[in-house]
Amino acid sequence: MKIRTERKGGLATVVVEGEVDAAERERVGRAIRGLLDDGAARFVFDLEKVTYVGSAGIGCLLDARKEALDRHGGVALVNPGRMLKKVIQDLGFAAHFPVYGSRQEAEEALAAGGAATGPPPTGSSPRRR
Repeated sequence: MKIRTERKGGLATVVVEGEVDAAERERVGRAIRGLLDDGAARFVFDLEKVTYVGSAGIGCLLDARKEALDRHGGVALVNPGRMLKKVIQDLGFAAHFPVYGSRQEAEEALAAGGAATGPPPTGSSPRRR
């Protein structure tokens, strides 16, 4: 697994490639914790190149969302694969993780406060309540 982070003010982008399983949970968690400690409250997870996500990976996303909301921020996902979208939906977490077609869309939604609790959009454009 590869993980890369970028930060602009309170916005953090986490780019993940490969498999996110129990063996990688600690590494992903450390990266997220470091961003939180540096003041990030809004997270964009670019998951386009993720090939597998286990329950530990979903746990990391849920933990990040909780911490972000505690800081009045939010979480948005960019380009998760079909399998990951299905897992999130099947587990009942779809309402907690809005999905966007690009980082720019996700960043704009987070800046407007729309990705924290909004429903997942259809297509690449977010739906608003």
